[in-house]
Amino acid sequence: MQSKTISKESPNILLLDSSISDNEFKNINNNFEKIITFDFESDRNLISKKISHEISDSIIDISELKLIDSACLNFCQWYEKNNGNEILSHENINLGSLFRVEFYNFLIPLIKNFLILKKLKTQYPDSTFYCSNELYKISKELDIKSIALNDKSIDTELTWDNIQFNLTRSVSLKISKKNYNKIKNISKIVSNLVIKKNYNKNLQNNFGFIEFDSIKYEEIFQESNNFNEMFLLYNRHRPVFYNRNSLKIIKNSKILPFIPSKNILKISKEMIEKLHKNILENFHQFLNNDEFFSSFFQLNNIKFWPFLKSTLIKIFESKILDSLYEIEYAKIFLEKNNLKAIVILSECGFTEQIIIKLAKKFSIKIILLQHGIIIDNTSSYNYNKIITGTLPIESDYFFSWGKISSEYIKKLDSTNADVKLIGSSNLDRIFSKKIKKIKKPKNILLLTTGPRNQQSVGHHVHIWNEYEQIIKTIYSSVSKHNFNLIIKRHPDIAENDFSPEFYSQFSDIEIFKNGDLSDLLVNSEFVISLGISSGILEAQILQKPVISINAEYDIFGSTKYIPNSCTHIQIEEFDKLFSKIVTNSSSSNDLIQKGTNSLNNNISNIGNSSHVLFDCLIEL
Repeated sequence: MQSKTISKESPNILLLDSSISDNEFKNINNNFEKIITFDFESDRNLISKKISHEISDSIIDISELKLIDSACLNFCQWYEKNNGNEILSHENINLGSLFRVEFYNFLIPLIKNFLILKKLKTQYPDSTFYCSNELYKISKELDIKSIALNDKSIDTELTWDNIQFNLTRSVSLKISKKNYNKIKNISKIVSNLVIKKNYNKNLQNNFGFIEFDSIKYEEIFQESNNFNEMFLLYNRHRPVFYNRNSLKIIKNSKILPFIPSKNILKISKEMIEKLHKNILENFHQFLNNDEFFSSFFQLNNIKFWPFLKSTLIKIFESKILDSLYEIEYAKIFLEKNNLKAIVILSECGFTEQIIIKLAKKFSIKIILLQHGIIIDNTSSYNYNKIITGTLPIESDYFFSWGKISSEYIKKLDSTNADVKLIGSSNLDRIFSKKIKKIKKPKNILLLTTGPRNQQSVGHHVHIWNEYEQIIKTIYSSVSKHNFNLIIKRHPDIAENDFSPEFYSQFSDIEIFKNGDLSDLLVNSEFVISLGISSGILEAQILQKPVISINAEYDIFGSTKYIPNSCTHIQIEEFDKLFSKIVTNSSSSNDLIQKGTNSLNNNISNIGNSSHVLFDCLIEL
């Protein structure tokens, strides 16, 4: 890039994001009134270079972040408008709905930048803004005096365009969907070679498990051996297996991966191409109503449609062909196997949405299996329904962990699902390790769930920095008592990584993102949880004393279970409480007893839920 000569006629402000490379930054003549960063990478980069700057998030408050989240929940359901459920559907599946979660995630930082740039325009009406091409595009829509520093266009990348393989606790691999499909084909070949396929389609009770991880749900896979029915695993987004252990679990179970023969999978290319053409024609006709969509995609008198239209077209066009094939594959799976019921973990996943609609068509019962702590308050309803898929809106049954989640679901007017108390199969797996003894008695395990990218707080630099500061405070208290701190981050990919400064300062701390939590729990004396984590229950199963620290960035608050099952405090209270617990065995025992009582009162069938799950399936 050529060196930019900056005008001196008006105050110049540099708007910096991660798309501006170091070389491009060096070539910019430094004649700016101020530099404002727009993301984590640019902020951290300037900190490392000790360059004074401001953070764009400083001019947006928490109420505006909540407003952005609410607007994006509405925007991501664009496909329902103007008779979209008919125009954009195939097999009663609205194709726009299949990527609503991804589109929601894409919208959040975009809408935030629109609001910030509009504020900057008001605050600095006489300034010229020098910025990346992406910020320049937004500036043009807002009629802001701006100059692009590069012509770099960033490809629109959605959440599920990449698949994450968790190889070990600390090593994961992200690959493109295209490359994942190649690996998936290889895994099919391996599966055919090492896994017995004793399909008996004539049985009356055949069941499908959709997008299940064999390691996390190991107890379910093992328990399947005690029943005579046929169980099939249908994983299209999640790999059937991804390491030796996951393959071993599947091989030693009666849950058989659905690997159809080549003859079955001969889907008519001509039919798909015809469907594809018709859907695209309907889609472009659907979007022709600019007046409506200009009004629909609007917040704080900012109209996003002129900017969004071309992006939405590109996203939809890139997704449709694959979606049509996946619908046909799912039809084959459901039609050929005489299924009585299917078990899903969410109603909002790509594969799950397809399976749900087709299961209804074929009169197959749908069971939503609770797989984590549900944020059980009224303010989280739309988020749970539209993004996480944890509510049984479409399902016939909800298989609940226990009392609290059951009561919450039963109070919802939007569901008629039959609620059954099953328990948690993952807790069964932890329960089996209860007798193991601590190998390293000076370990403190910190379970951290940071600000998520599925909410605006996850894109807010100051909020993330406060999160890191809380962890530093915890480390300081733990170190005073000569304990080793181990950090287990939430495995969700929708969470940023710690800053280089954090890693440098705490190089002695073991930090894990992926892998099995249970061994870390077994080898710890105490467990601290920052943010909402189902790991709290796993720790309590192993009779570990648990302290929960309130996270202000949990915009929906805590859950009903957590404050009633352990000590739930503000970070300012931690040092004093921790000192008391580690020096007073009765205080520690009280926490253990509180956790045990809460589990016994609120979680059903501890140690036996996987067996109860299969019993309930067969009785349907």
